[in-house]
Amino acid sequence: MATKTSVGETVRRLVRIVLVGGWSCYIACGVFLCTFLRRKRSAVLCAAGWTKRWAAGTAALIGMKIDVRGDPAAAAGRLVVSNHTGYLDVLAEGALFPVRFAPQAEMRRWPLFGPFTALSRPVWVDRKNRSRSKETARKIAETLEMRLSMLVYPEGTSTDGRHGLLPFKSTAFEAALKTGVCLLPVLVFHEPAGGEVFDTAWHGNAAFLPHVRGILGLKGIRSCVYIMPELSPRAGEDRKELAARMYREMSDHYEKCLSDFLSRRDGKRGTPPAEGVEK
Repeated sequence: MATKTSVGETVRRLVRIVLVGGWSCYIACGVFLCTFLRRKRSAVLCAAGWTKRWAAGTAALIGMKIDVRGDPAAAAGRLVVSNHTGYLDVLAEGALFPVRFAPQAEMRRWPLFGPFTALSRPVWVDRKNRSRSKETARKIAETLEMRLSMLVYPEGTSTDGRHGLLPFKSTAFEAALKTGVCLLPVLVFHEPAGGEVFDTAWHGNAAFLPHVRGILGLKGIRSCVYIMPELSPRAGEDRKELAARMYREMSDHYEKCLSDFLSRRDGKRGTPPAEGVEK
């Protein structure tokens, strides 16, 4: 039985590598042709649509089933604020929302992944250079003024997705204050489907490629995105106060949403996740 399982995992990995690679090449060509010689605004909007297609297709190819609690349409033109457990969040949330992402600047230097990510016209975030925070906030505000959703992970790094949120960085919240755009809090959780044991969160000192190898070998992944009621910036509020208020709001719902997610393994409903979130 162990040999059979090992062979099955190997076959799944190889098939998925081929399929995801081919799909990504198709998307890359589509994004390039769509954005080539276009003006900045239309190029960014076009790239967001292609990124959504890529995320939805890739999620399906690796056996990722995404459930949602709430209305994805609520993200339109909003600053979407999410917890972060690794690259699976990008697939789950990217498949639901046509958004512009804000990845860490170090990704630009990654072989293959860096150039591919750059095609989506993201707002690169350099957390090691504080002098660039104003430029980051300006680009996020520019995106929101296009009435395009912007997805940010204010924890600044990924966690295991089981033990609460890290304190929020406040740079992205400056853009919401500048534009007056509402913020949409979102929580996302993942786990292997069918009782398999594997830490789906890419966090800590986990190496990237071995983790991807493990993900591709799983029979399936169960994910759920919880969309909570939006928050509006308050008059006289600064970015740190807004970030702290969002942190409290999301922390208040974290345990309920996680409990609901884990209880649904057997198709049962757990503790209601949050007031205003559709069940």
